[in-house]
Amino acid sequence: MCHLIFFMPIFGLPVFWFFPFKTALVVYLITCAVSLLLYYKVFQALHSKVCTGKEAMLGKTAVVIRNIDPEGKIQYSTEIWRATARGKKFLQGEKVLITGVYGLNLLVAEAPIEKR
Repeated sequence: MCHLIFFMPIFGLPVFWFFPFKTALVVYLITCAVSLLLYYKVFQALHSKVCTGKEAMLGKTAVVIRNIDPEGKIQYSTEIWRATARGKKFLQGEKVLITGVYGLNLLVAEAPIEKR
């Protein structure tokens, strides 16, 4: 269905058979302009940043609410998740960086120090 948008200028070509050249040219140019606008919007949508799902959590910080040794719980936004850390312990209240998602578990690492 989305590939039909790329053929809009071709759909406008038969207009030249039914209308005088000047009228058909105006209709065709409007069709091309609408097509270009749609191409631009589709391109923007395809290259926009991920804002939902597990991909949106990667690289974000969360707060430890149950000690992680090697498993515990963290709070990201308003949600509580099970978390696993490899080779490091995190205490309640520490900030951690979400580095991976597998199933309903998050893999966490040490969060970078925030500059003030």
